[in-house]
Amino acid sequence: MIIDIFGAGAIGLLFYSKLISNDSSAIIHLWTRTAEQASIMNQQGITIQTSTIDHHSEPQLWIPSATQNAYAIDELNNYSHIPKADYILVTVKQKDITADLVGKIQQRAGQHTRIICLQNGVRTDSLWPSPWQVYAAITTEGAKRMSINEVHHTGIGKTVIGSRSNLSSARVGNKTKSIDKEEQLLIQPLLNELQQAGFDILLSNNIDKDIYRKLIINAVINPLTAIWRIMNGELLVSEQRLFVMQQLYNEVIEVYQAAGIESSSLWWEEILEVCHATSTNTSSMLADVLQCKTTEIEWINGSIIKMGQDYDIATPANYWVYHLVEAMNRQEDN
Repeated sequence: MIIDIFGAGAIGLLFYSKLISNDSSAIIHLWTRTAEQASIMNQQGITIQTSTIDHHSEPQLWIPSATQNAYAIDELNNYSHIPKADYILVTVKQKDITADLVGKIQQRAGQHTRIICLQNGVRTDSLWPSPWQVYAAITTEGAKRMSINEVHHTGIGKTVIGSRSNLSSARVGNKTKSIDKEEQLLIQPLLNELQQAGFDILLSNNIDKDIYRKLIINAVINPLTAIWRIMNGELLVSEQRLFVMQQLYNEVIEVYQAAGIESSSLWWEEILEVCHATSTNTSSMLADVLQCKTTEIEWINGSIIKMGQDYDIATPANYWVYHLVEAMNRQEDN
């Protein structure tokens, strides 16, 4: 079995390091954004830290260079001799899924390759050719890239995979495609590998609900931590911060109801629990702001604003956090 991972950020490094440290016959390839990262990993190996979440494992595991198969995405044409992947995990951020990247992924895909996309926010299917077997997935695993070849596993979570549906817009009656028994058998070997590597994996027939559940969590937590420059747990320290969180939450629920998106009355408590469980974590949006990188705000709160416009629902709280974060994202052209 050959598994390719496209993207060597925190989540990509986490999945890669845990898969290659697993006692398995599967061949794992990692496709990185830069040739420098691939070279360092192939020469020095990779380190995964787990000390804060799993006291039964080694607090730090070094995986030597001899086991590495890291390559630069831009040099993919040099590796046409490598057999096609059976499964491809796409772990880049939504903003980085471009026609150019999809074209490169296509070079690694054969007729029977399954592609699993792990991104935040509302997805779009327009770039993926229709014959491909593409799955939507979300993960609540916590990870932080400490250096170019070191990842810290900061929180144990769950990864949910389901058949792709058209998530580029929310419409009443837009249902997720169910996974039949034949397709489940074809995806099961990957699920087995991920489970053996220590991941909690669930195959879902309602991935839409899972994605929109994570979207509301991200829409409430991420922009506020980025604007206020605080850890997740610090959102809970005052009534004023909880009030702003509640405004964002209420708007998203109103939009979901208008769009016919299934929601749960338990989601507010789940958001508070996420803040508690990840109290010392830096959200991905705050990390991007601190590193002067473009954030995923367009695909998170921007998606809520767009859905609100589609259904004539006002979203002032989401509007303002969107533009505040966007103002940090970009500089005006001279």
